[in-house]
Amino acid sequence: MSTQFPETFDPTTQEGNSWDVLPVREYVAQVVEASIQQPNSGDGYYLALTWKIIEGDYEGRQVWQRITYLHSSEQAQTIGRKMLKDLCVATGVAEQVDDAEVFLFKPVRIRLGIERDKQGVYPDKNRISRILPLEAKSEEPEQPAKPVAATKVAPAAKTPKPAPAGPAPWHAQR
Repeated sequence: MSTQFPETFDPTTQEGNSWDVLPVREYVAQVVEASIQQPNSGDGYYLALTWKIIEGDYEGRQVWQRITYLHSSEQAQTIGRKMLKDLCVATGVAEQVDDAEVFLFKPVRIRLGIERDKQGVYPDKNRISRILPLEAKSEEPEQPAKPVAATKVAPAAKTPKPAPAGPAPWHAQR
């Protein structure tokens, strides 16, 4: 085994990787790697996905996702299975799934958010919050109401309240 490079490498002439988080929004992407794995804890299984953005300014960038589908925590399993259902709908997989390869290379829309480490130890990272079919349109963000010109309203004249016309109907005896 050699430690010699076959040609000299000059780092000053090369561009390095940029691992900045992607902006929060939707992207057209497809799964390029999918596998079933067990967490280090040994508790359950998850679907490990590598997504590649296939359109726009960030084309070629990758995002990783783990979808827990079997776990001793009912809440973790429920959340994961909902995401797995969204993946099936978005990719058009309607039959029972027993192989993760059915999700490969099917364009969908993914909605990215940013996950921040609460202790501030680890850098921010992207997190997939939704998986949506490609053809569906994104929900339009609500537009703020246009300000209305302020108009001065005269205070209402005080009018005496009318006297009650007997007992309230719900108090009436039958």
